[in-house]
Amino acid sequence: MRKQTKELTQKVLRLIQEKQEKAVQDGATVIEGTAKVGYLPTPSAEGVGAPPDLPEPRWVLTVAPAQGPLGLYRVLYRLARGVLQTRGLSRRVGTFVLHLPVDLLAAHFGVHRTTLWRWAKALEAQGLVATRTHYGTLDGRTVATGTLWAIRLRPGKAKFTYEDLKHPWRNLEDDRRRGATAWAWKGLRPDLKVLLLWALGARKGPGSPGPGGGAPVDLYAIPYLLEASKGELPGLITALAEHIAGRLRDHHSRRFYAGLLWRVVRGELDPWRLLAAVQRVLVDMREGWARWPGALLASRLKAV
Repeated sequence: MRKQTKELTQKVLRLIQEKQEKAVQDGATVIEGTAKVGYLPTPSAEGVGAPPDLPEPRWVLTVAPAQGPLGLYRVLYRLARGVLQTRGLSRRVGTFVLHLPVDLLAAHFGVHRTTLWRWAKALEAQGLVATRTHYGTLDGRTVATGTLWAIRLRPGKAKFTYEDLKHPWRNLEDDRRRGATAWAWKGLRPDLKVLLLWALGARKGPGSPGPGGGAPVDLYAIPYLLEASKGELPGLITALAEHIAGRLRDHHSRRFYAGLLWRVVRGELDPWRLLAAVQRVLVDMREGWARWPGALLASRLKAV
């Protein structure tokens, strides 16, 4: 089962992988000398054919602007579909919203952020995407944490809902402590695997330690449990169970949450499914109707 979970994760990553290294489009301001890197092992090509393509829908070609903006849309489209598939959400979605810093996307393409913004504005003019700056708190000040991207997946115009704009997409203070910032990727070229993990909320810098490697424990350590060594697992699971219990204000259920995490390690529970379920309960708590968070989490996991 653990092997199947890893194979599913690799399949999603391959699904959004481009067929070949992306050439920088004409008219772009190129950033020279950037090495393309990722921080997950690249799936082995041995015994595997070419990565499956995920073309943009045909209707996009009738409204898409020049090659540069179209390349940006293709990446955003693949990321949206990758998140939907990883979290087991419906494919019949009109608009899907992601949080990604412009600087991280610009680093992926190897272009200046002004070029990336120019591409984004061309897509906005056609209704293929919508963008908004997301704000959070850092050192007691209100700062931009990144950009919200509303990506149109079916014919229509991309737009945000009130919930999209009010959702707490990112805790910048936690990410800074872990070295998970777009600035950390300056001079490097994060690949699509990196962008997918950021879109899933599992942000990490190129040199950030993994679980058990000195990084503060938070919910986004759940997907990395499969990477931890056997010696690290007991302490990591104890700390992560305590963290979940604290976030859910359910301290007497630490053993229950530790059991869920051990199920992830044994391959009996998908880590992304557990992460999404915990995040959903946290939203329910903020909305004021999750009276018994632990019981609600257990019910959601049984229902899926």
